[in-house]
Amino acid sequence: MLGSTLFGQQPTFCGADLGMPEIEQFGAYHFRRGIATDDSWEQHPGPEVLFLRAGEACWELDGERLARANGGQALIFPPGVRHRIVNGIYPPGRAVWIVFASRERAAARPGLFPPREVEALFLIAERQETPITLPETLTASLGDLATRLGDERLLIGAVLQVADVRARVYAAVVELWQLCASGQHPSARSDVVRQAERLLAQDLASNLSIDDLAQRLGYARSHIYALFRQEVGMGPNDYRQRLRIKRCCERLSQCDESILRIAVDYGYASSQYFSRVFRKYAGVTPSAYRRLFGGGRPAELA
Repeated sequence: MLGSTLFGQQPTFCGADLGMPEIEQFGAYHFRRGIATDDSWEQHPGPEVLFLRAGEACWELDGERLARANGGQALIFPPGVRHRIVNGIYPPGRAVWIVFASRERAAARPGLFPPREVEALFLIAERQETPITLPETLTASLGDLATRLGDERLLIGAVLQVADVRARVYAAVVELWQLCASGQHPSARSDVVRQAERLLAQDLASNLSIDDLAQRLGYARSHIYALFRQEVGMGPNDYRQRLRIKRCCERLSQCDESILRIAVDYGYASSQYFSRVFRKYAGVTPSAYRRLFGGGRPAELA
């Protein structure tokens, strides 16, 4: 999930080593500060589940779509769907993540789930595009799981610790499965949200207001806002601002244009205002971001 540049810094395990061959890898992370990474796009033959216990994080998906989760929510990345953390920086947070093997491998080597259940899990993963809000009890049990992943006895294969982790992983996946199947959370993004995403991304330097957006789509502003919050994890203004900063990050890391030039091109009236907004979303100033990614090595942010 975190990519090769961050493996080894946080608890990471191969599922087969703990009797869960249908799970390719799983682990936990706790970042007290933002972590920069040079990881590029990721995609897996099996689904990836991200349980965000605390903090917030935003990912970019194919087609320049964004997906955000807050602490106490989960995201599922379907098999084969490319994704990466926005701007190359993991914000402060705590999470447990699970990457499943491909459908064929998971069904052929059952450990936790028999083939019929593997198929059902993959069908849910292929449909679920929106964040899933977790009950507090599940978030707490995920915290217990993360703690146990740091137990040194697990590294030497202590039978009781391995069995405990297996049981907790199974319980977390099944409870998430129940939440997805309950109908309480929308699975796919609605046509309204997809149209709004396209309009917001068309001209990021424009002053298109949410009222204008709602008028174009033929819905009330409150309806557009509520759908965005539910299906994308953020409001439409926040979505557009994150897209702007993402584009600015790309230009800062790829060329030597002045920061003011980049700011103006994306609708920011001054470099000072741009710097404040940029720091809010990227965790560093534009000049620091340029220096940070010029070296190509992950680092902890001050």
